[in-house]
Amino acid sequence: MLANVYLHRIDRVWDVREHGVLVRYADDVVIMCRSRRQAEDALAHLVGLLSDLGLTPKVGKTRIVHLAEDGEGLDFLGFHHRWVRSQGRSGVKGIGFLARWPSDKAMAHARDVIRELTVRSRLLLSVGTIVERVNRFLRGWTGYFCYGNSSVRFAKIREYALMRLAGFLAKRHKRSRAFGRSVVFHSSNDQLGLISLEGTVYAPRPFRAWRRTSNVGGERPR
Repeated sequence: MLANVYLHRIDRVWDVREHGVLVRYADDVVIMCRSRRQAEDALAHLVGLLSDLGLTPKVGKTRIVHLAEDGEGLDFLGFHHRWVRSQGRSGVKGIGFLARWPSDKAMAHARDVIRELTVRSRLLLSVGTIVERVNRFLRGWTGYFCYGNSSVRFAKIREYALMRLAGFLAKRHKRSRAFGRSVVFHSSNDQLGLISLEGTVYAPRPFRAWRRTSNVGGERPR
């Protein structure tokens, strides 16, 4: 909240036509520009405004990115944003669009949380309790990242969770990892109750609201 109060001055004086569209959440900022020259001018202008406030941008996180096919992307608010092209049908060239999925940092954080929930020190807890806690995390994590092109990365995180649960089960019964994998993938009808992440992604489509339901109070989706 302090960052919003302090940086509100930038929001008020920013000229969209001259310097591009500024998107800010707390102290994270992305500026969308039409050309590299405008981007360079916008960066210089932003640095000047921050200097007036006694602030400087983080060098490691501040750069100009050209969003182009086969080019680099950028991370913002946990998502990795990259310009890609869909696969065309019957020889027709696919459509270029800005895709987004959980960033490498977000993926590493998810693995860290799942690893912490399944560590050896929790062996006194039941497998059901561990699965319930992993499911609770997965619901929250995927609930945030479901608005994008996240299916592949969701599958990787669920596969990692299954691997950790198999290892936890093996340690709890003092058996091999092969035993744990056998129980998870063959003996258990529902893979110990771990939630499925298939069908949870809400991929962006042209002319369609990005939210499934309206906001609290009946406000229209935006």
